[in-house]
Amino acid sequence: MKQIAIIVLLSCVFFQCEDALVESPKSFIAKTNFYKNADDANAALTAAYSSVDRGIAFMALLECRSDYADGRGSQQTISVYDKPLDNTNQARVFTSWDNLYQGINRANSVLDNVPGIPMDEKLKKQILAEAKTLRAFFYSNLVKYWDGVPIRKEELTDLAQVPAPRKPAQEVWDFIKADLTAAIPDMAPSFPVGLSGRATSWAAKMLLADAYLNTGEWAKARDLADDVIKNGPFKLLEIKQPNDFLNKMYGPGVVTYDEDIWSEHHTPTNGNQIPTYLHRVVGGVSLASGGFFAWLPVMSSYLGTWDKKDLRQQYNLYTYIARAPGDTVYLPQPSPLFKKYQDPAASCNSCAQNNVPIFRLVEAYLVYAEAASQAEGAPSVLATERLNIVRRRAYGLPLNTPSSVDIKAGLAQKAFRDAVIQERGYEFPLEMKRWNDLLRAGTAAEKIKATGKAWSDVSLLFPIPVDEINNNSALTQADQNPGY
Repeated sequence: MKQIAIIVLLSCVFFQCEDALVESPKSFIAKTNFYKNADDANAALTAAYSSVDRGIAFMALLECRSDYADGRGSQQTISVYDKPLDNTNQARVFTSWDNLYQGINRANSVLDNVPGIPMDEKLKKQILAEAKTLRAFFYSNLVKYWDGVPIRKEELTDLAQVPAPRKPAQEVWDFIKADLTAAIPDMAPSFPVGLSGRATSWAAKMLLADAYLNTGEWAKARDLADDVIKNGPFKLLEIKQPNDFLNKMYGPGVVTYDEDIWSEHHTPTNGNQIPTYLHRVVGGVSLASGGFFAWLPVMSSYLGTWDKKDLRQQYNLYTYIARAPGDTVYLPQPSPLFKKYQDPAASCNSCAQNNVPIFRLVEAYLVYAEAASQAEGAPSVLATERLNIVRRRAYGLPLNTPSSVDIKAGLAQKAFRDAVIQERGYEFPLEMKRWNDLLRAGTAAEKIKATGKAWSDVSLLFPIPVDEINNNSALTQADQNPGY
């Protein structure tokens, strides 16, 4: 039975699962009939891109694990830190693992089969480079939250390929860096608006900078971030009022913008469920199509002391809905709620069109500030200035003029890094950044305890799926993460 299940899984990796289970000779495309031309190569790459949306279960795990958000309902135990996840949320973990490995297998399918297609060589190299970048992206999500994982470098086409040992985290990171280093020279520097969800060379550089940030290779992270800031075709958006964030970055009508390096793209047919998880119906209105407010702000975290003059604070949290001028409905308890993503015109709970950022230019500024200070032993003038540019923008101030909200010069290295990571907390709520920031900085236990919750190190890693251990003969229970 296990072998039958694996065969079905292998079929589902490239085709839709329904197609793998229903016989439909007229529509079936055998692999021997595919990978014949450039259109087939692009179609396979598009299939790999579909996994860039890592799924609402994965986002729920990352957000409700962070210090600033509590899960509600079935997700409540994600935010309990002194015991293992319950079965319901372990199932969410296992689904997320499967989705990421499905993306890896789709990328591997491109890398294994596209080289043999007779087509324009420059386009072929670009497609292969994008597939390597996607594979690196999926592996980076695995290694951050599971630590070491099996490395699969080829498309799964046979049961004999299933056994794969768990590799140390450093080996996984090295594999990620090698993929990105090889990919960057052949990546496109930009795409038309209609293809703005594709990864460019700049996206690959940010992903590589993020890898170096996670492995403490500070000078390399600094230099890549500096390259993106100085040479990339991006600029920081001007923010003068809270709703500028909605209208210019996060709104359902925003396809791309000057600060957008790479993002998950959503349309009515490839919808975003996030607004439904954030909002609730009050007085007959909601900022989503409905809403079950499953992710609640933790006001005993830094959210409770966030300066209300910060436009990001005003945008990210809300306590009322303005139905019309002079007609305001206030949220009942629990209040406030997160506001970042909203699409009240969406026709269903999974139809919102808000894109989800993967990398924005502002992150290059913060990566530079942190990595430069770590590499150089103390914050330089430029590192401090780039942190302060982010802060000035948050308050609607001129970017290049010293201000009262600036971080003062002369901070010690640790204090400066703490300030940068805190600024990331203000800048990236609900962008799947915070939990990784706490893990890589070694402050997860400290920040969770500061909210008044109990802590156990069992919460540091997600469990490896039971089916992976049972079906992968190169793994045993000894490979499982602590506490599971």
